[in-house]
Amino acid sequence: MTKSQTLRTTGISESRLADRLESTIPRLDEVSLAYLPTAFGVDLRLTAWQLPTGEADAVLARAVQLMLGTLSKDYYGDGDADLAAVVLDRLRNDDLRCSIAESCTGGLVSARMTAIPGSSEVFAGGVVCYSNESKIRELGVSASVIQEHGAVSEQVAKQMVDGVCGRFETGAGVAVTGIAGPGGASRAKPVGTVWIAARVGEVQRSLQRWFPGDREAVRQRSAQAALDLVRRLLPD
Repeated sequence: MTKSQTLRTTGISESRLADRLESTIPRLDEVSLAYLPTAFGVDLRLTAWQLPTGEADAVLARAVQLMLGTLSKDYYGDGDADLAAVVLDRLRNDDLRCSIAESCTGGLVSARMTAIPGSSEVFAGGVVCYSNESKIRELGVSASVIQEHGAVSEQVAKQMVDGVCGRFETGAGVAVTGIAGPGGASRAKPVGTVWIAARVGEVQRSLQRWFPGDREAVRQRSAQAALDLVRRLLPD
């Protein structure tokens, strides 16, 4: 019998995963490993080939445990797990509500949240602030900060997440601002430049990413990264 299990990872490239798993792969007795990159991350498919059912289950279970010990927080679920659903469950377990401020993603993060049944228990609301004026008016972003650092900057992303958490009175939130293209870029900030800021309680973290691909790919990857940053801030 042949059995497979898929482990889902995000926030790490295929090459970095391969480097990290280099010492683990030789220990995967009778199990093969396939890397399946997508716009949302890299899925890892483990397959036990032509073994009796009980033996295949045991071999696969040992391999999964080996992998999970190496993958750490880059792993977020099995099979067809949806990162938005994982984040919602984690927030619910921690009795936290969240809000979202979006610029370049235009509501994609909120859409992924609200696509999950029961999300209203956790998701308080979101604001799409595409123009500089709306960032100032709706979220209290400082006009001088936008002028000095630009709308796509760490400073603006941080003020966006503070503003949306204050507006919806939530303990968790995330903000995304970036250049999805094809226009709007500069030498310092090429297409694919994205800043994301998230907060959970008093803990805040921001990160910059440069995503490849066309406009839709940048937007989808940005939404995934925003959800992932919230997940990584939540306590285990």
